[in-house]
Amino acid sequence: MNSQRSRLLGAAVRIGGAEGYAGMTVSAVIAAAGVSRKTFYEFFSDREDIFLAAFDLVVERALAGARAAYEQEGSWPQRLRRVLEAGLAALAAHPHEARVGFVEVLAAGPRALQRRDAAMREFMQFLSPGYDAAAEGDGAEAIPPLMPEAIVGAIYEIVYARVLQERTAELPELLDQLMYCALAPFLGPAAAAELAGAPDARA
Repeated sequence: MNSQRSRLLGAAVRIGGAEGYAGMTVSAVIAAAGVSRKTFYEFFSDREDIFLAAFDLVVERALAGARAAYEQEGSWPQRLRRVLEAGLAALAAHPHEARVGFVEVLAAGPRALQRRDAAMREFMQFLSPGYDAAAEGDGAEAIPPLMPEAIVGAIYEIVYARVLQERTAELPELLDQLMYCALAPFLGPAAAAELAGAPDARA
């Protein structure tokens, strides 16, 4: 990535995370990045354009981390736990990115919301194998097709509330509860309770 573009995106994330979308003006971004206004417009057309690019970068990094965690060997619950654990830890460690991805995206207009919805659909891929896990217990036919969407939406809202309240550092503490919420619709409450707090348990 061009170093000046990279600096601009980094500045956009920092300012967006600290001051919100309203405070992420072109003037603020170029001052923080140490580049000229002319340079800014060589890469981005306006504030919305750089916010969308910054959001895309945050999502790209989040998905890369999630896929790397998921691709490690193990049962579906183990792999899902690694995804959640890595994601919650990353959000806690990078509160500005968390605010851009979960809070400020809601203030950035319709195009940003479309990006947010597309990102949420990407994360559903980690829930879909739950149908295969449920089939082993002859319960898959009772699970509605929108279950992965419902789980991702619920997790999004839970994370959103903590980020909005500036409690991002607490997110890793929710791992076991979120695991239970993700597993219970597919495996049932008893199995979910057993596996939610057991990173080494085998499904």
